[in-house]
Amino acid sequence: MLNKKRWVGLAVSTGLVAMSLSGCGFSDPDAGGKPEAGGASSKKTVKLKFWGAVPEESGPKQAVDNWNKAHPDIQVEYVRFVNDEAGNTKLETSLLAGGEVDLFVNYRMDKLVKRISANMVEPLDGYIVKDQFDVKDNFGDTAITKFNDKTYYIPAIILNDFVSINKSYLDEAKLPIPTEWTWDQYKEYAAKLTKGDGSSKRWGSFVGNLEPKIYEWMDKTVKTELGPNAFYKDEKTSNLDNPAFKSYLDTMVDMERNLKVQPPYAEAKTSKLQGTSLFLSGKTAMAWNGTAGIRSIKNTKDFPHDFVTAFAPTPKMTPTSKHIGGGSGYLDYVTINANSDKKDAAWQFLKWYVTEGNEPLISSGRVPAWKKVDKNKVASLVLGENPEKLFDVESFKRVVFADVQYVNDTQFKNLAEIQKIVDEEGERALIGDKTTAEAVSSMKKRADELLAKSK
Repeated sequence: MLNKKRWVGLAVSTGLVAMSLSGCGFSDPDAGGKPEAGGASSKKTVKLKFWGAVPEESGPKQAVDNWNKAHPDIQVEYVRFVNDEAGNTKLETSLLAGGEVDLFVNYRMDKLVKRISANMVEPLDGYIVKDQFDVKDNFGDTAITKFNDKTYYIPAIILNDFVSINKSYLDEAKLPIPTEWTWDQYKEYAAKLTKGDGSSKRWGSFVGNLEPKIYEWMDKTVKTELGPNAFYKDEKTSNLDNPAFKSYLDTMVDMERNLKVQPPYAEAKTSKLQGTSLFLSGKTAMAWNGTAGIRSIKNTKDFPHDFVTAFAPTPKMTPTSKHIGGGSGYLDYVTINANSDKKDAAWQFLKWYVTEGNEPLISSGRVPAWKKVDKNKVASLVLGENPEKLFDVESFKRVVFADVQYVNDTQFKNLAEIQKIVDEEGERALIGDKTTAEAVSSMKKRADELLAKSK
């Protein structure tokens, strides 16, 4: 069961506290009886409001236009919100106001969990059963994490992190494109791909897209070994004494200070180095980024380059690590507002959108989670015309469409504070103020104290 004490109700700040969330109008499509007012069976045109954070011009407008042309009885309006704290607050306030939101996309699992706890999200199980919509056949066994034994969302995309590699540098070093590797093997590649000194030095590696963020990349890494909820043992105790956390810091220290194959943390942070810029200017041979980075590789106007980019999976901690880390997985969790009075129509649109409907978003790097999608078409849309000029297409398909086990977290207690602790203590290790052992010991102590006193 979800811990409803975690939810800080936005209703208090918006003056809507008097509204009873439990009376938000949950419907059971299998219960029979009269159709709901304004539902899909009404003869009048149903108008739905669909909220998402992707800019209209990046595909959502075309997707909605496609639906509206084919379904004159159900017309959808796309409403964009910005995926930051202010934007999410605006969405959640609107969820409580009747008629403002019928469907919406969640871009973080912790946000979705809070909304489920506050009864803002409609369970989909009844709709799934009624329409005999085979979730496993369409999305696989692990695409959906249930809460309270109920299905609240269907993912629209798979977001894959990967290592982009300059293929010219690979060929120069006579190295094959990795199909699976550990951090030890990654370090070997980084050493062989590093060349030169001073301002003209070519780095072998840059972990991180924008300037270094310790928690973000540690999180992605340790989950390959530890799986979901890697930072927690239980509600009151962190898992930061697990050897995986120290191992990640040891790897970064080794690459930066010993092997000197990656820009030192302090230099990267002070100079606000960006992995995409370093990679596309040829100043680093490998950069860890994600599907969204494809847009920059295609943008030869702002990032002029003539080399081919190859793709490798992100490194595992050990050869037996079975997961793909926190930077990869199912995303764009599409849900129905429990307060909507047009849920039947909203379900019809949701079902279409998460299968064939979100095709217009593919070219901006949003790879569908739908297992029946045409993979060759997806590759063509993501990589653009004449992709062989800029991409090693086969390695792209191998990484993006890999049959792997993704990680979905369900525990987020004091996550923002734990992230701050990890960043602070991890920075001390990377700049040499503490050993990695001292840093993770401090992380553990501070996180446990925080969790113990938190309700």
